[in-house]
Amino acid sequence: MVARSNGCTLCVQRRVKVVFHCDERVPGCLRCETYGRPCPGYDRGFKFVTGKPHRTRRHKSSDRGNSPQDAGHPSGHSTAVSQALVQRPLSMECADLNVMQSLDILVTELSRPFPATSAHVISHCFAFLPSVYGRNRTLDSTIKSFAAHHIGRINGNEYAVQYAKSVYGQALYRLRASLDDPHECFSSEVFCAVLLLCLYELFANMDQADAWMKHAEALSQLVQIRGSHRYLNAFDQALLKASRGLIVMHSLFSGESCFLTSSDWQSAMKQQFSGSFSADVDLVEQFFALFTFTPSLVHELYDLKEADHASQSTIVRVADLITRALDMQARLLAWYGRFSRAMPAPHEVPSPSGDNLHPVVLWYSDENAATIFCGYYTYMLILHEILRVCGHPGEHAATVVYFRDQICRSVEFNARGLLGPYRMAFSLRVAYEVADYITKLWIESCSERLSKVYAAIRPQNLV
Repeated sequence: MVARSNGCTLCVQRRVKVVFHCDERVPGCLRCETYGRPCPGYDRGFKFVTGKPHRTRRHKSSDRGNSPQDAGHPSGHSTAVSQALVQRPLSMECADLNVMQSLDILVTELSRPFPATSAHVISHCFAFLPSVYGRNRTLDSTIKSFAAHHIGRINGNEYAVQYAKSVYGQALYRLRASLDDPHECFSSEVFCAVLLLCLYELFANMDQADAWMKHAEALSQLVQIRGSHRYLNAFDQALLKASRGLIVMHSLFSGESCFLTSSDWQSAMKQQFSGSFSADVDLVEQFFALFTFTPSLVHELYDLKEADHASQSTIVRVADLITRALDMQARLLAWYGRFSRAMPAPHEVPSPSGDNLHPVVLWYSDENAATIFCGYYTYMLILHEILRVCGHPGEHAATVVYFRDQICRSVEFNARGLLGPYRMAFSLRVAYEVADYITKLWIESCSERLSKVYAAIRPQNLV
């Protein structure tokens, strides 16, 4: 897949060396402005060109969840996607058909290994992209950018990655106009575009560690402005559920309260508009409902670290935080009792990579289960760290180490594939906060490797 020639569409059409003088200014180039013509922009799509095919070694079909050997695949991408990239027809004249082909491949990879009935809604959300492409120019530019970036990364094609950056700029320009439109700003398509732009920053921006936070803030504001009553179809509901992790993360790191804890939003998130989900959906929804309270607990803990511990008001606040943490711990343990009966527990296997610090790792039935287990480990770690810092009696320090190691021992299984680093990023960030020196070095090394797919997990972002 290669980018087309440089310059805006009109400059390219004029030919005869003009293209070499197009300054490619956004939103319009200087040459079009000079001649008094509206600049049509730079989006001419991207196309696949035939290259030398390569042979891929055939693998026996097996359950990836029960195959530790698969973790050794250097790219973490599925064999099916690699074969699809080779076997699909590569020459297309229509840019939109090119995008649809890329989306088809990308959705397969992003959805792997979750079935259609999966409760992992971030993967379910991507399945809507082919059907909504073509509805809205802002969303179309965003989808092109998102798809080109990931297809470029899968193929190691820097032209596609650079094309994605170019279209990303167009998507931002169009988004500003969409948000200024009083009708379009509330549309599902604009909501989807804002979510994808935030995800693009998380995966692609190697230069600005906090760039995703600006998009997450915009996403949080848009969700609130739309109101809890607007999520009345399967697409909107999938977008809301795919957004809530980013909304919670923004709340956690910005210090702002998380509006998802209100009864209206809790009710909105419980709604289901698809009968195809499996029975574990309700358990996943229950966990996310509890997870939305994480920011308020962490914010109070950090505020108390700066407070005067000799004052009566601080003593009262510490006692209140202990009560809240114990209440959440009881609710989480009750949830885990139901979840562990419905979902197979992980089993221990020798590390496929021969890891020295964690020679025995955890292997799960599938990534869907692994993600929720890791969410549980992370939340319990936070609660026990709060109880430890607040001086509540108990073996909290040892329990923190236990859950920290459970997270680390889950990486080889759950960090595979394009979404693997996204699934593990927050858990690893929390584990790093309570890690000893050796474990910090291990997490930094792990983050360096995963950042090749997911920029937000770079080691320098951990500090």
